[in-house]
Amino acid sequence: MKVMFKLSAVGLLVMLFVTTAYSYDHSMPLIIDHTCTELSLIPLEWIDSVQANWRLHYAHTSHGGQLTTGLNRLENADATYNIAIGSSHLPTVPDAFCIFDGQEGDTYITPDMYWQTTEGMNMTRDVLNHHPTINTSMWAWCCQLNYYSEEEVQAYLDSMAVLEREYPQVTFVYLTGNAQATGSEGYNRYLRNEQIRQYCIANNKVLFDFADLDSWWFNPDTQEWEHATYEHNGHTVSVEHQHFHGNEAGHTTYESCEQKGKAVWWMMARLTGWSGSQATIEGNSVGPQRFSLDQNYPNPFNPVTEVRYSLPRGCQVRLEVYNLLGQKVASLVEGKQKAGYKSVRWDGSRFAAGLYFYRLKAGDFTQTRRMILVK
Repeated sequence: MKVMFKLSAVGLLVMLFVTTAYSYDHSMPLIIDHTCTELSLIPLEWIDSVQANWRLHYAHTSHGGQLTTGLNRLENADATYNIAIGSSHLPTVPDAFCIFDGQEGDTYITPDMYWQTTEGMNMTRDVLNHHPTINTSMWAWCCQLNYYSEEEVQAYLDSMAVLEREYPQVTFVYLTGNAQATGSEGYNRYLRNEQIRQYCIANNKVLFDFADLDSWWFNPDTQEWEHATYEHNGHTVSVEHQHFHGNEAGHTTYESCEQKGKAVWWMMARLTGWSGSQATIEGNSVGPQRFSLDQNYPNPFNPVTEVRYSLPRGCQVRLEVYNLLGQKVASLVEGKQKAGYKSVRWDGSRFAAGLYFYRLKAGDFTQTRRMILVK
């Protein structure tokens, strides 16, 4: 297995973008991946809003149990993230994020029991018809994408579109499959995951990128994200990071489960209306307590976007923009800056439409985010 220790050119090639708007309205894609796992960045009022206003229908087999295990562990560590998960029923617990786990009468939900057959789609319809307060529904893959064809995955996308038309008040979340397989099966899974990703981007869907969350691990010693890959017939393929190899829950480690649980909270906060941006520059009388780099706004953008970041102390700062090949295309900030909330604009009018990356290096702090230029 090959591990990339920094967000360099090869690592950037397999990354997608996280969209940010000050009110999520399904007018653009929402991609939830490893960059959506810093729980402390979500203001508590948005956690409260999720618990008060959002109800999730979640169907899955064993691998999908990583999400619910992670949510339970986060709650055990901090009661702020209170959840209530009901096996084949929807709990009604005040001040908790309530989740209907499974379908009516079963909790181990294979494709034929959610989207693949008429009977399965009717099972999904039954849950939504009998529990009208549910406003989000999602189903998690097991290992089907290791061998599913392009046509079979298209059938999944088509069935989800049917459900979306029938239940416009419900947000249906798409998922990629886990990244554990290697060899030819892992490459097939990579292709099918890419098929799902591109569909979600092109059609403004919500995607929970399970495979991305499998393959990235944050190293607390280097303060860098590490990306695990392997080579197959000349192709670089993402694979589950070796730090997540284990069988503590759902065929992985507790740490991997917690990473995915954090991403669920991030996703739900975004669906509730959180912009994904923490810093408030105007009228903020208290200086920043930590280094941070916000998601640019707007995103996608044409041709100008704003990047905000926070410096708890004065230091040397470099803020640069890179293309997909890891080549620097713009230097937005370079030099020493005082502590405070900062903002800089980037005009992409001279550049081709596509995916870009912006990287902040401030003292020992480094963070990279993604943005997309449309024309």
